[in-house]
Amino acid sequence: MANFDFDSIPAFRSGSPPQYLGYHEEVDFLDELEAVWGQKWGAQGIGRLRQVAMSTPTAVEVLAEYDLERAFFLYGGDLPNLELMQEQHAGLMAAYRNLGIDVRIFKYPESPKSAYGPLKRAVSAAAGFVINGGAVIAREGAPYWRGRSRYVSQYLQSINCPILLTVHGKGVCEGGAFTRMADDFIIAMLSQDCNQEGLDQVIPVLERSGYRVWIARSPGPLHNYHPEIFGWMHADMWIAPLDRRLALVYPPWCDFETLRYLHSIGYELIEADRGEMESVAAANLITIEPNVVLMSSGAPRTRQLLEKKGVEVIEVPYDEVIKYGGGIRCTTMQLVRDAGPSVFE
Repeated sequence: MANFDFDSIPAFRSGSPPQYLGYHEEVDFLDELEAVWGQKWGAQGIGRLRQVAMSTPTAVEVLAEYDLERAFFLYGGDLPNLELMQEQHAGLMAAYRNLGIDVRIFKYPESPKSAYGPLKRAVSAAAGFVINGGAVIAREGAPYWRGRSRYVSQYLQSINCPILLTVHGKGVCEGGAFTRMADDFIIAMLSQDCNQEGLDQVIPVLERSGYRVWIARSPGPLHNYHPEIFGWMHADMWIAPLDRRLALVYPPWCDFETLRYLHSIGYELIEADRGEMESVAAANLITIEPNVVLMSSGAPRTRQLLEKKGVEVIEVPYDEVIKYGGGIRCTTMQLVRDAGPSVFE
């Protein structure tokens, strides 16, 4: 039987009760994270990516019912080919492993269901949004996504990742509404997938984790379907951090005040190619570490712009997966990163 190491206990005083005043004041949740939860969870910024989780596409992504109500299901094109989706998804997992990144498999315990039927976009593993200390669990925007948070929460609990907050009440806030730019800087976006109440719930958790939060604002749909709708949902569709104060951005999907703010704090912004944003969501990439990114092939003009700035680009085919409405970052649950650069240090 293991014995207590009294010398390691903060504020220990022999013959006295625990010294609650000093212990509570001096010891942070993160100080005991590994001892209690088994690992230092957190994908805070753009330090070296170490661990991800992914969910293989299943038949729920290609149901024929989606053709009956294309506008409602935010679906404007052909249904993707499931076998090709699975092949490209496996290729992305292989690319991570080739880079020395641990890939966990997130499996649904059943055919995934929303509150109203099948769970569309079950492959969107990025619904698990992990920052320093643990995860923020979303409350989804669309009715056929609502319920994904239950599965994500169950999975994170199964791997002993703490849940810091579950968005509740009338709050709506999805993980994709945030882009982690650095260890101390995050962009949030009010949109159809993040309302003010949801953001109000999440911001204190983000600030406690060490972030300064900038709030971007998105256009959005009303009665009609627009092809741009995917870029209006999530900040991770139109901005990608590349290095300290260097980012790839697609201005038509973001508000000008955000561009103005990024410029004011010293960011150099590279503008993604319009056609490549529409075809392969070029900005929806994963930063492996500063100046190294993993992005969808089929974006040669954007790749050339990045390489001119010294960014190493690793490509994987992902155009079939993108047909379901999400790219590389959408299908990757980032779990663990090394400490990385800060913007406001």
